[in-house]
Amino acid sequence: MPKFSAYRFLDTGVQSAALNMAIDEAVLHVHLRGLTPPTLRAFAWECPAISLGRFQDVERELLMDKCAQDGVALVRRPTGGRAVLHVDEFTYSIAISTEYGVPSGVVPAYAWLAQGIIKALEPFGIYSEVSMNRMSKQQTAACFAFSTQADLTSNGRKLVGSAQVWKENTVLQQGTVPLAERGTLLFSLLNYPTEQERQRSLAAYQEAASSVRAFAPDVTWQQMRGAFLQGFSAALAVPFEPGTLSQDEWDLARHLAATKYAFLDWKRLPEHGLPGIPGEVDTESRVSG
Repeated sequence: MPKFSAYRFLDTGVQSAALNMAIDEAVLHVHLRGLTPPTLRAFAWECPAISLGRFQDVERELLMDKCAQDGVALVRRPTGGRAVLHVDEFTYSIAISTEYGVPSGVVPAYAWLAQGIIKALEPFGIYSEVSMNRMSKQQTAACFAFSTQADLTSNGRKLVGSAQVWKENTVLQQGTVPLAERGTLLFSLLNYPTEQERQRSLAAYQEAASSVRAFAPDVTWQQMRGAFLQGFSAALAVPFEPGTLSQDEWDLARHLAATKYAFLDWKRLPEHGLPGIPGEVDTESRVSG
């Protein structure tokens, strides 16, 4: 039987790109050990940032010098998918194990967790559905250039993008809800052979993607935060109670931020044991998005 009858909601506020990714991984590991309940997290970024999918080639796909010049931080996510620009958005993550009802398997888990997001958007008059598209073979570095079964669409346009990583029976899902259009900035930072190709890809992106304020112009981050708390509580039929990170989670997150997520090439670093988790190493997991 599950240990926790109520789940946890975290608002960790504004953090650096590296610490944001590290907190998510720390929450995943500590929940996997059974020490914390399923956890929904809302967070923000201290500066504009691009998070890269776990397997992306950063030097091939991004203009790294321009990112540095424009003050855009770069970080590699533990989850899959493509590049996401984090600016003027609501960002969430959720860590939950199959013990608490999430279906095993990437696509079933996406569909199950999507119900919380769907309910969160409804108070703003936004009605969305899980995309029926399968993973695209389209060669583009931008996440919102197309939709997959990991995403929510509204009026045929991608509105919410998500990606997963599994560790044993526990999933970490990370996702972004754009509050405003951000394609122009994102595509100025992506690497294209010619300016014509950049503009064609940007035009396709703008046709395929949308944002919350295209439907509800006055929505704020704080309103979206409250809607996610209520939406997931309703969809999973379990209350999410506001909480805080444990000391173990903070300690692990700070360690991971400094030794892993500070490096874009962290996948090439040697595996090492995690503090407080004897013998556990960061192993390859299933990803999608």
